[in-house]
Amino acid sequence: MSTNITQLLEKDVHNKAYSPFHQVHMYNDEMKILNFLKSAQPHMAAEYVLSLAKGRQGILRRLAGSMLREDIMGLSSNSLDLYVIGSIYALNVPAIDEYWQRMIGVLNAYKIISGKVYKLYPLSGWECLVIPVSRTYAFNRVEVDGVILHISGSGVKTIEHAAELLELMRHKEEAWNEKGKNSWMKLEEELINGSANLALSYTYWNRKKKKLRQKAADQGITNLIDWVLFQKRQDRKFDSSLFFEQLCIEGHNLHPGTKTKIGMEPEDVFRYAPEFDGVTDIQFVGIRKDYAEWGVIEENEKDANAVLFNEYPDLPKAAEQEFTEYGLDMNDYVFVPVHSWQLEKAILDIYQQEIKEKIVAPIRGIVVPCGATSSFRTVVPLKNEETPKYAIKVAVNSQMTSTVRSISANTTNNAAVFSRLIRSVMQREQNLLETFVPIYECAGFNFKVKETEESKDHAHKLKSRNLSAVLRENVETFIAMDEVAVVCSSLFAESPISEKSVLKELIERYAEERKETSLHKAAFQFLSDYLSIALPGFLTLMVKYGIGLEGHLQNSVMVFKEGLPVQMLFRDWGGARIYQARLQQHLIDAQFYPGSITMTDQLAEMHNKVFYSVFQNHCGELILQVCKQFGLEEEELWKEVHRICDNVFKQLESLPPYSKNARIDKEALYQAKVNHKALTKMRLAPEGKDYFYAIVPNPLHEFGRKEG
Repeated sequence: MSTNITQLLEKDVHNKAYSPFHQVHMYNDEMKILNFLKSAQPHMAAEYVLSLAKGRQGILRRLAGSMLREDIMGLSSNSLDLYVIGSIYALNVPAIDEYWQRMIGVLNAYKIISGKVYKLYPLSGWECLVIPVSRTYAFNRVEVDGVILHISGSGVKTIEHAAELLELMRHKEEAWNEKGKNSWMKLEEELINGSANLALSYTYWNRKKKKLRQKAADQGITNLIDWVLFQKRQDRKFDSSLFFEQLCIEGHNLHPGTKTKIGMEPEDVFRYAPEFDGVTDIQFVGIRKDYAEWGVIEENEKDANAVLFNEYPDLPKAAEQEFTEYGLDMNDYVFVPVHSWQLEKAILDIYQQEIKEKIVAPIRGIVVPCGATSSFRTVVPLKNEETPKYAIKVAVNSQMTSTVRSISANTTNNAAVFSRLIRSVMQREQNLLETFVPIYECAGFNFKVKETEESKDHAHKLKSRNLSAVLRENVETFIAMDEVAVVCSSLFAESPISEKSVLKELIERYAEERKETSLHKAAFQFLSDYLSIALPGFLTLMVKYGIGLEGHLQNSVMVFKEGLPVQMLFRDWGGARIYQARLQQHLIDAQFYPGSITMTDQLAEMHNKVFYSVFQNHCGELILQVCKQFGLEEEELWKEVHRICDNVFKQLESLPPYSKNARIDKEALYQAKVNHKALTKMRLAPEGKDYFYAIVPNPLHEFGRKEG
């Protein structure tokens, strides 16, 4: 096709795209992205407008599902279920009064879809919210499927954006103070930003997958796994684990703020985020040692800079040259990796006085190009010839999901401490280590605010968190040429080659290798093999050592060989909780940073960490996707989870030192109701509040009860 014809087609699409989304109907964040694209990526502008509805719906459905699960303002408990079968409307209410007669009449005229269940939630006066639900999965995971409606005196209106839903719910409140109002408006701002960014993700993805599909077709390759293995053989610079990290274009599977990036301009998001194959030039900043803290995994290593200098031999050369020019001695400084956005947008401002006094000294003569992983702030140096030893977790002063992604002194100083602890534990668990493998954090660095300067003000907090970094082992160093390592959050991403999910491609390969003709049976056995690798590790560390790992999808990386899951790599200690009494029994000394919450004397706190992240987030999503894609029943899959867990508990109960722990943990895991992290409720809570939880039914309870 000639360039002229292509341009005419793009212009035609562009003109048609603007009709349903005239500029006056676009939110400011959407307009900012559109204007950026017109200037920097004009070929994507029209497609972006076409993607707006999908981006808005993606965040809206996450928000509605989260609010139903958490029962915010009684959205679930005060709703009635309307069942629609053909022309028959059945409402689960003893008597249909005038209000409900009116609502059903309006919906009948609107002609809602047969075969669905609709949550009808009364608003004020004669208004009602209508939320279509296709299915409710374990832990009250509600799948919103279809158009959300608002019935009012003026008729039926389609809810198109999360901001509209929040506005209706906010007005529903009978009384709210100014702080409460601000929380709703802050969440609205976050989700407007996230919706605009998700639409940009879809726009970029549409183009990326076309290019990849064509490249694969040129080689006669029809699935993603073969494509990645082919790339590994052909291109020494190809980073296969990073490739999978960047496939997860929709982000967190449950969080409505999955694509929120407050404080970043569209050009920053497009340049640095993983869903756009983001690349940042990691730079380095020197901190004078009397203002620095650091820790390394090898306790006998006295040189704070040895780890970085060994990995980046050009760094000491650049530092010496620049520091000599300034009349400084580089031996007086600790060097910290810094995200290029952070250096320009945060550090030059936050540490303005320290830079002036040469307490903080940026180095301009060296950069390390890195690719962004699924967490954005953790980046991996791009290959030259050798595989880089470390991934680098850097501070980024932007809110993503619920949290500003700077890094606390607790995290940097505890990185090596926790790694030494895990290393000590795994040396005692050699059988477990064959399939459950830690990714160690080898060093941590941060700016230390002098005690005389300490206070609780905002400036202190900014200085203590924004010049920080952690070096972690690189996933790519763990895998062989015939293996692929897939971060588990990307298992449910779309394969650009087949347009199936990565999970479905893996299960099809699994069935092929095992010569299993039934995909239904293959999916069940695949899940069983997968969980038989993952669950014993999480449970054993919890029962024997009191270590509650945060084993959610993004912290877990499964290694596959010839279609079979063979190893689980686990990473990121920042959110872990250790029940102190159990660890002390092993005489393992772990001196965590003062004020750290890693060590706890509350057993329930450790349980919540494991049960939410491993069973609700990780297993819950895996089972949901297997059910949707292969037609399996949830009950049979949770029964298999119970069988695997029970085998682990029985083995641990047979060991006298751990039998009591195993019984306690098993009882807690199988209880009838469990805590579910309330992601949206936390965003609506006043500042400074701790985690909020919703109480949800536990799918493992029934099997535990039968066993008992």
